[in-house]
Amino acid sequence: MAPATYANLRDSYILVGGQSGIWFQQGQIPKLFRISLSENSPVELTPVLSEGTVWTGGWNGSQWLISGWGTDPGPHGSNPYLYLYNGDTQVIGGSLSQFESESSWHGGDVFAASYNGKYWLLSGMGSDSLPGFDMGEPANHMSLATFDGYDFVDLSGRVPRQQDGILYANTWNGSTWLVGGGYANLGILFTFNGRMIVDLTDRISTTIPSFASVQTIGWNGKYWLIGGVGFLAKYDGHSFTDLTPQLRSALRLHLLNTASVIDSLSAPTWAPRRFQLAVNAIAWNGTSWMLGGGSPVAQRTPNVAWAVVYGQEGFVDISTSFPVYITQPVQTGSSILSICHSGSQWIFGGYVDNQPILLAYENGSSADLSNLVSTMSYVIWVGAEPT
Repeated sequence: MAPATYANLRDSYILVGGQSGIWFQQGQIPKLFRISLSENSPVELTPVLSEGTVWTGGWNGSQWLISGWGTDPGPHGSNPYLYLYNGDTQVIGGSLSQFESESSWHGGDVFAASYNGKYWLLSGMGSDSLPGFDMGEPANHMSLATFDGYDFVDLSGRVPRQQDGILYANTWNGSTWLVGGGYANLGILFTFNGRMIVDLTDRISTTIPSFASVQTIGWNGKYWLIGGVGFLAKYDGHSFTDLTPQLRSALRLHLLNTASVIDSLSAPTWAPRRFQLAVNAIAWNGTSWMLGGGSPVAQRTPNVAWAVVYGQEGFVDISTSFPVYITQPVQTGSSILSICHSGSQWIFGGYVDNQPILLAYENGSSADLSNLVSTMSYVIWVGAEPT
């Protein structure tokens, strides 16, 4: 067989999701782009026509499920919306007829989606009434559901330690999902195998003193990495290991250099003026981990974006490879919110001073692709075409 050439290789792409407009204000518009990596050319997609955002995406082998906050059109449209995309066109399945089955999710958000070979597990926040929670009145609560492309099953009533919070993360390891969330200093973690839920919150809280809201979860075939507000933990299915001190040590110089930047930011007066170690994104490329953070997603605590590689050599800070305007914001701060791996490159998504961050990193240097998504305020989720 002749070796592959550039001409006969199928063009690879990334999906970039987020929004224009400012969190907590009117005029938030969902944004989704398909970007060719060979030509760095964006094509804008339309996940939903309403106001909203793109929080997440998941791949099932042939389709992406893209979701977040927003409403599909029509009397039977889903809310939150469910947008299926095969890399070329939207797939019309059950995503436009799920209003009734979404039940307690109405008015809420899908923050994470991962596939187990049969269906997606969706996690996030619902805003409608949930029997047994808050006397059945409409209220924000943590939400869980399955979706097979046609049928949506609301499992929110099975969430342990139900509270006003968000299930930000869920990841499948081949036999079970690890699901986490909370809000700010309140964290929750549990497993779900499609039938049974096991609450791990007390166990991780005992081992990880700084355990708080879970923002991201990754799996590398051997163990989980769990990151969140103020902590990083490893879980091998039996025991937890606290990696927070090592991560802080790797970022020590970054913390020192950004302390004065944080103090000078013109963020809301209610926001604390200190560096809050929030791990927002974790990704694995087959040999090493990449982690990133800053301010937690959808929270306006002033912080500065950072990223580290974690492998056999421990944690290595690569934040100095970022453009200076990202590590020295002048208004509201910066943050890495999502990471994926494509070919030989790491792709970072986030924001700086209410402007989008989109970076490609390889061999110690980064290429700034943010101009390709200049109409966005935040890049919240990035996904790479599976290979």
